[in-house]
Amino acid sequence: MTESFSIGEAMVTPSRVIRRHPLAVFAWGFVIMAFSLGAVGLMFGALADFPLADGAEPPPEMFGQLMAFQGVSMLLNVGQMFLAVVIWAATMRATLRIGQPDRFFFLRVGMDELRLAVVGLALFFGAYVAVIILVMLGFALGFTLWQINEPAAVIAGVVMTLALIVAVAVAMARLSLIAPATMMLKRFAFVEGWTLGKRQTLPLLALLVCTWLVYMALYFVAAFVIIVVLFASGVFAGFGQGAAPETFGDLFPTTGSVWAVVALLLILGSFVYGVVLTLLSAPFVSACRQLLDGAPSDSPQDGLP
Repeated sequence: MTESFSIGEAMVTPSRVIRRHPLAVFAWGFVIMAFSLGAVGLMFGALADFPLADGAEPPPEMFGQLMAFQGVSMLLNVGQMFLAVVIWAATMRATLRIGQPDRFFFLRVGMDELRLAVVGLALFFGAYVAVIILVMLGFALGFTLWQINEPAAVIAGVVMTLALIVAVAVAMARLSLIAPATMMLKRFAFVEGWTLGKRQTLPLLALLVCTWLVYMALYFVAAFVIIVVLFASGVFAGFGQGAAPETFGDLFPTTGSVWAVVALLLILGSFVYGVVLTLLSAPFVSACRQLLDGAPSDSPQDGLP
Protein backbone atom coordinates (compact mmCIF):
# COMPACT_ATOMS: atom_id res chain seq x y z
CA MET A 1 0.00 0.00 0.00
CA THR A 2 1.32 3.44 -0.95
CA GLU A 3 0.73 6.80 0.76
CA SER A 4 -0.44 8.74 -2.30
CA PHE A 5 -1.58 8.43 -5.90
CA SER A 6 -0.98 10.33 -9.11
CA ILE A 7 -3.96 12.38 -10.28
CA GLY A 8 -2.44 12.61 -13.75
CA GLU A 9 -2.08 8.83 -13.94
CA ALA A 10 -5.67 8.42 -12.81
CA MET A 11 -7.00 10.91 -15.38
CA VAL A 12 -5.06 9.26 -18.23
CA THR A 13 -6.46 5.82 -17.40
CA PRO A 14 -9.87 6.27 -19.15
CA SER A 15 -8.13 7.10 -22.43
CA ARG A 16 -6.08 3.91 -22.11
CA VAL A 17 -9.20 1.83 -21.57
CA ILE A 18 -10.91 3.48 -24.55
CA ARG A 19 -7.87 3.04 -26.79
CA ARG A 20 -7.28 -0.61 -25.86
CA HIS A 21 -10.94 -1.69 -25.70
CA PRO A 22 -13.02 0.50 -28.06
CA LEU A 23 -15.50 -2.29 -28.87
CA ALA A 24 -16.13 -2.90 -25.18
CA VAL A 25 -16.70 0.83 -24.63
CA PHE A 26 -19.19 0.85 -27.50
CA ALA A 27 -20.92 -2.28 -26.16
CA TRP A 28 -21.39 -0.73 -22.71
CA GLY A 29 -23.02 2.36 -24.16
CA PHE A 30 -25.07 0.32 -26.63
CA VAL A 31 -26.60 -1.84 -23.90
CA ILE A 32 -27.74 1.19 -21.91
CA MET A 33 -28.85 3.20 -24.95
CA ALA A 34 -30.85 0.33 -26.45
CA PHE A 35 -32.59 -0.33 -23.15
CA SER A 36 -33.34 3.37 -22.62
CA LEU A 37 -34.66 3.85 -26.15
CA GLY A 38 -36.87 0.79 -25.73
CA ALA A 39 -38.26 2.24 -22.50
CA VAL A 40 -38.91 5.59 -24.19
CA GLY A 41 -40.66 3.80 -27.05
CA LEU A 42 -42.95 2.01 -24.61
CA MET A 43 -43.76 5.29 -22.87
CA PHE A 44 -44.60 7.07 -26.11
CA GLY A 45 -46.65 4.09 -27.26
CA ALA A 46 -48.68 4.16 -24.06
CA LEU A 47 -49.34 7.90 -24.42
CA ALA A 48 -49.77 8.04 -28.21
CA ASP A 49 -53.59 8.20 -28.09
CA PHE A 50 -53.75 10.81 -25.33
CA PRO A 51 -55.85 13.70 -26.74
CA LEU A 52 -54.40 17.23 -26.84
CA ALA A 53 -57.40 19.13 -28.22
CA ASP A 54 -59.24 21.46 -25.84
CA GLY A 55 -62.07 19.67 -24.06
CA ALA A 56 -61.21 16.27 -25.56
CA GLU A 57 -61.62 13.31 -23.23
CA PRO A 58 -59.17 10.40 -23.27
CA PRO A 59 -60.63 7.09 -24.46
CA PRO A 60 -61.95 4.81 -21.69
CA GLU A 61 -59.18 2.27 -22.14
CA MET A 62 -56.48 4.96 -21.66
CA PHE A 63 -56.68 4.78 -17.85
CA GLY A 64 -56.06 1.03 -17.90
CA GLN A 65 -53.13 1.48 -20.27
CA LEU A 66 -51.57 4.11 -18.03
CA MET A 67 -51.96 1.94 -14.93
CA ALA A 68 -50.39 -0.99 -16.76
CA PHE A 69 -47.54 1.22 -17.91
CA GLN A 70 -46.88 2.31 -14.31
CA GLY A 71 -46.20 -1.32 -13.41
CA VAL A 72 -44.02 -1.79 -16.48
CA SER A 73 -42.19 1.43 -15.66
CA MET A 74 -41.22 0.10 -12.23
CA LEU A 75 -39.82 -3.05 -13.83
CA LEU A 76 -37.93 -0.94 -16.36
CA ASN A 77 -36.35 1.09 -13.56
CA VAL A 78 -35.21 -2.09 -11.85
CA GLY A 79 -33.82 -3.37 -15.16
CA GLN A 80 -31.96 -0.14 -15.78
CA MET A 81 -30.37 -0.24 -12.32
CA PHE A 82 -29.36 -3.87 -12.92
CA LEU A 83 -27.70 -2.97 -16.23
CA ALA A 84 -26.00 0.05 -14.63
CA VAL A 85 -24.38 -2.19 -11.99
CA VAL A 86 -23.30 -4.76 -14.60
CA ILE A 87 -21.70 -2.10 -16.77
CA TRP A 88 -20.17 -0.36 -13.76
CA ALA A 89 -18.47 -3.62 -12.88
CA ALA A 90 -17.40 -4.08 -16.52
CA THR A 91 -15.70 -0.68 -16.63
CA MET A 92 -13.79 -1.52 -13.46
CA ARG A 93 -12.83 -4.96 -14.74
CA ALA A 94 -11.57 -3.50 -18.01
CA THR A 95 -9.58 -0.84 -16.13
CA LEU A 96 -7.89 -3.50 -14.04
CA ARG A 97 -7.15 -5.63 -17.13
CA ILE A 98 -6.17 -3.06 -19.72
CA GLY A 99 -4.89 -4.74 -22.88
CA GLN A 100 -6.28 -8.18 -22.04
CA PRO A 101 -8.92 -9.42 -24.51
CA ASP A 102 -12.37 -10.44 -23.31
CA ARG A 103 -14.95 -12.04 -25.57
CA PHE A 104 -17.89 -10.73 -23.50
CA PHE A 105 -16.60 -7.12 -23.29
CA PHE A 106 -15.90 -7.66 -19.56
CA LEU A 107 -19.63 -8.02 -18.90
CA ARG A 108 -20.54 -10.56 -16.22
CA VAL A 109 -23.34 -11.35 -13.80
CA GLY A 110 -21.87 -12.74 -10.59
CA MET A 111 -20.67 -11.97 -7.10
CA ASP A 112 -18.74 -8.88 -8.18
CA GLU A 113 -21.95 -7.34 -9.48
CA LEU A 114 -23.90 -8.38 -6.39
CA ARG A 115 -21.34 -6.81 -4.06
CA LEU A 116 -21.25 -3.61 -6.13
CA ALA A 117 -25.06 -3.43 -6.07
CA VAL A 118 -25.06 -3.65 -2.28
CA VAL A 119 -22.28 -1.06 -1.99
CA GLY A 120 -24.03 1.29 -4.40
CA LEU A 121 -27.37 1.03 -2.59
CA ALA A 122 -25.72 1.51 0.80
CA LEU A 123 -23.85 4.62 -0.35
CA PHE A 124 -26.91 6.05 -2.12
CA PHE A 125 -29.35 5.61 0.74
CA GLY A 126 -26.76 6.71 3.30
CA ALA A 127 -26.10 9.89 1.35
CA TYR A 128 -29.84 10.41 0.76
CA VAL A 129 -30.65 10.19 4.47
CA ALA A 130 -27.70 12.42 5.41
CA VAL A 131 -28.71 15.12 2.90
CA ILE A 132 -32.35 15.05 4.10
CA ILE A 133 -31.23 15.48 7.72
CA LEU A 134 -28.90 18.36 6.82
CA VAL A 135 -31.59 20.08 4.73
CA MET A 136 -34.13 19.77 7.55
CA LEU A 137 -31.64 21.20 10.04
CA GLY A 138 -30.87 24.01 7.62
CA PHE A 139 -34.56 24.85 7.19
CA ALA A 140 -35.04 24.84 10.97
CA LEU A 141 -32.06 27.16 11.47
CA GLY A 142 -33.13 29.39 8.60
CA PHE A 143 -36.70 29.64 9.90
CA THR A 144 -35.39 30.56 13.36
CA LEU A 145 -33.11 33.25 11.91
CA TRP A 146 -35.96 34.56 9.75
CA GLN A 147 -37.93 35.37 12.87
CA ILE A 148 -35.00 37.39 14.20
CA ASN A 149 -33.42 39.02 11.14
CA GLU A 150 -34.61 38.41 7.57
CA PRO A 151 -31.44 39.60 5.72
CA ALA A 152 -29.30 37.45 8.01
CA ALA A 153 -31.55 34.47 7.28
CA VAL A 154 -31.08 34.98 3.52
CA ILE A 155 -27.29 35.19 3.88
CA ALA A 156 -27.27 32.16 6.15
CA GLY A 157 -29.38 30.26 3.60
CA VAL A 158 -26.89 30.97 0.81
CA VAL A 159 -23.95 30.01 3.03
CA MET A 160 -25.63 26.78 4.17
CA THR A 161 -26.50 25.85 0.57
CA LEU A 162 -22.90 26.31 -0.53
CA ALA A 163 -21.68 24.43 2.54
CA LEU A 164 -24.04 21.54 1.72
CA ILE A 165 -22.72 21.36 -1.86
CA VAL A 166 -19.13 21.33 -0.61
CA ALA A 167 -19.96 18.72 2.04
CA VAL A 168 -21.59 16.44 -0.54
CA ALA A 169 -18.59 16.80 -2.88
CA VAL A 170 -16.12 16.04 -0.09
CA ALA A 171 -18.18 13.03 1.04
CA MET A 172 -18.33 11.70 -2.54
CA ALA A 173 -14.57 12.03 -2.84
CA ARG A 174 -13.94 10.42 0.54
CA LEU A 175 -16.20 7.45 -0.26
CA SER A 176 -15.13 7.06 -3.90
CA LEU A 177 -12.66 4.22 -3.26
CA ILE A 178 -15.10 1.85 -1.53
CA ALA A 179 -16.56 0.44 -4.75
CA PRO A 180 -13.19 -0.02 -6.53
CA ALA A 181 -11.73 -1.63 -3.40
CA THR A 182 -14.73 -3.97 -3.24
CA MET A 183 -14.14 -4.96 -6.86
CA MET A 184 -10.40 -5.49 -6.39
CA LEU A 185 -10.45 -7.26 -3.03
CA LYS A 186 -13.43 -9.49 -3.91
CA ARG A 187 -15.25 -8.66 -0.68
CA PHE A 188 -17.22 -5.83 0.83
CA ALA A 189 -14.56 -3.19 1.40
CA PHE A 190 -16.32 -0.40 3.27
CA VAL A 191 -13.56 -0.25 5.87
CA GLU A 192 -10.70 -0.76 3.40
CA GLY A 193 -12.06 1.84 0.97
CA TRP A 194 -12.52 4.38 3.74
CA THR A 195 -9.03 3.66 5.08
CA LEU A 196 -7.45 4.02 1.65
CA GLY A 197 -8.91 7.51 1.40
CA LYS A 198 -7.38 8.56 4.70
CA ARG A 199 -5.24 11.67 4.16
CA GLN A 200 -6.32 11.60 0.49
CA THR A 201 -9.44 13.78 0.75
CA LEU A 202 -8.02 16.76 -1.15
CA PRO A 203 -6.41 14.67 -3.95
CA LEU A 204 -9.62 12.65 -4.31
CA LEU A 205 -11.68 15.84 -4.38
CA ALA A 206 -9.36 17.24 -7.06
CA LEU A 207 -9.75 14.01 -9.03
CA LEU A 208 -13.53 14.25 -8.70
CA VAL A 209 -13.54 17.86 -9.92
CA CYS A 210 -11.26 17.04 -12.87
CA THR A 211 -13.45 14.10 -13.83
CA TRP A 212 -16.61 16.17 -13.78
CA LEU A 213 -15.03 19.04 -15.74
CA VAL A 214 -14.04 16.63 -18.50
CA TYR A 215 -17.49 15.04 -18.32
CA MET A 216 -19.26 18.40 -18.71
CA ALA A 217 -17.04 19.39 -21.63
CA LEU A 218 -17.70 16.06 -23.34
CA TYR A 219 -21.43 16.35 -22.62
CA PHE A 220 -21.79 19.79 -24.20
CA VAL A 221 -19.71 18.88 -27.26
CA ALA A 222 -21.68 15.67 -27.84
CA ALA A 223 -25.02 17.45 -27.32
CA PHE A 224 -24.02 20.19 -29.79
CA VAL A 225 -22.96 17.66 -32.43
CA ILE A 226 -26.14 15.60 -32.05
CA ILE A 227 -28.39 18.67 -32.25
CA VAL A 228 -26.60 19.92 -35.38
CA VAL A 229 -26.91 16.50 -37.03
CA LEU A 230 -30.60 16.25 -36.13
CA PHE A 231 -31.39 19.66 -37.58
CA ALA A 232 -29.30 18.93 -40.69
CA SER A 233 -31.17 15.66 -41.23
CA GLY A 234 -34.52 17.47 -41.27
CA VAL A 235 -36.00 15.58 -38.33
CA PHE A 236 -37.47 18.78 -36.87
CA ALA A 237 -38.63 20.20 -40.22
CA GLY A 238 -42.23 19.19 -39.68
CA PHE A 239 -42.59 20.66 -36.21
CA GLY A 240 -44.82 23.73 -36.01
CA GLN A 241 -46.24 23.17 -39.52
CA GLY A 242 -49.59 21.86 -40.64
CA ALA A 243 -52.68 21.26 -38.52
CA ALA A 244 -52.56 21.31 -34.75
CA PRO A 245 -51.85 17.85 -33.29
CA GLU A 246 -54.91 16.02 -31.99
CA THR A 247 -53.08 13.37 -29.97
CA PHE A 248 -49.73 13.03 -28.26
CA GLY A 249 -48.55 10.72 -31.03
CA ASP A 250 -49.09 13.45 -33.65
CA LEU A 251 -46.27 15.48 -32.09
CA PHE A 252 -43.63 13.10 -33.36
CA PRO A 253 -42.04 13.05 -36.80
CA THR A 254 -42.49 10.36 -39.39
CA THR A 255 -41.45 6.77 -38.76
CA GLY A 256 -38.44 7.13 -41.04
CA SER A 257 -37.20 10.15 -39.13
CA VAL A 258 -37.67 8.37 -35.82
CA TRP A 259 -35.60 5.41 -37.00
CA ALA A 260 -32.92 7.82 -38.25
CA VAL A 261 -32.73 9.35 -34.76
CA VAL A 262 -32.60 5.88 -33.19
CA ALA A 263 -29.78 4.84 -35.53
CA LEU A 264 -27.85 8.04 -34.74
CA LEU A 265 -28.20 7.52 -31.01
CA LEU A 266 -27.26 3.85 -31.17
CA ILE A 267 -24.22 4.38 -33.41
CA LEU A 268 -22.80 7.68 -32.21
CA GLY A 269 -24.50 7.97 -28.84
CA SER A 270 -23.54 4.48 -27.70
CA PHE A 271 -19.82 5.11 -28.02
CA VAL A 272 -20.09 8.55 -26.39
CA TYR A 273 -22.11 7.07 -23.53
CA GLY A 274 -19.55 4.29 -23.12
CA VAL A 275 -16.79 6.90 -22.98
CA VAL A 276 -18.69 8.79 -20.27
CA LEU A 277 -19.19 5.62 -18.21
CA THR A 278 -15.48 4.86 -18.50
CA LEU A 279 -14.55 8.41 -17.55
CA LEU A 280 -16.67 8.32 -14.40
CA SER A 281 -15.28 4.98 -13.23
CA ALA A 282 -11.72 4.38 -14.41
CA PRO A 283 -9.92 7.28 -12.61
CA PHE A 284 -11.04 6.06 -9.20
CA VAL A 285 -10.15 2.45 -10.00
CA SER A 286 -6.70 3.66 -10.98
CA ALA A 287 -6.36 5.70 -7.79
CA CYS A 288 -7.44 2.73 -5.70
CA ARG A 289 -5.00 0.44 -7.49
CA GLN A 290 -2.15 2.89 -6.97
CA LEU A 291 -2.93 3.21 -3.27
CA LEU A 292 -3.13 -0.57 -2.85
CA ASP A 293 0.10 -1.55 -4.56
CA GLY A 294 1.41 1.32 -6.66
CA ALA A 295 1.20 -0.64 -9.91
CA PRO A 296 0.58 1.43 -13.07
CA SER A 297 -2.93 0.91 -14.40
CA ASP A 298 -1.77 -0.65 -17.69
CA SER A 299 1.00 -2.88 -16.33
CA PRO A 300 1.09 -6.62 -17.06
CA GLN A 301 0.07 -7.18 -13.44
CA ASP A 302 -3.39 -5.77 -14.05
CA GLY A 303 -5.01 -9.13 -14.61
CA LEU A 304 -6.69 -10.01 -11.36
CA PRO A 305 -8.16 -13.43 -10.60
